[in-house]
Amino acid sequence: MTFYSYSYLKGGQTNWGIIKIAVISLLALAFLVFIIKYSRNKWDLKYKDLSIILGTLLLLAVAIQYSDFTNLRTASVQSGQLTVVIEKSAKKLDIKPESIAINDTSRNNDMLIKTPKGYYSLVFNGSGSEFLLSKVDLYEPDVTVVGE
Repeated sequence: MTFYSYSYLKGGQTNWGIIKIAVISLLALAFLVFIIKYSRNKWDLKYKDLSIILGTLLLLAVAIQYSDFTNLRTASVQSGQLTVVIEKSAKKLDIKPESIAINDTSRNNDMLIKTPKGYYSLVFNGSGSEFLLSKVDLYEPDVTVVGE
């Protein structure tokens, strides 16, 4: 069973966004260079073809970046909700939030948390504003914690 640490959920951001933006910038710059070369040399069709190819790649890269951005925004909201749940659980159990790990990255009704005091089950009410925290015993747990 995989658990995710509080610091993993809190950090959650990666550097891939910077790399993607750099690639998009390079594509846009190359696209502009070939458009300028084509406008100066109207009879040289290789620049027109290269401009079309780079323009298509640029549109594809921007579409992928937009999709990743919306997915990242959704994941960030869900991680924020989980960090609040971890902080409330830590307060109820009188431990530090950094010592808690949770078994899912999106909130659902059958979640487990791993603490130094043992494993606990989280059951949310209908609106998701409150939860029940009850101690559970796992039979032969095979646990890995991501983010430690």
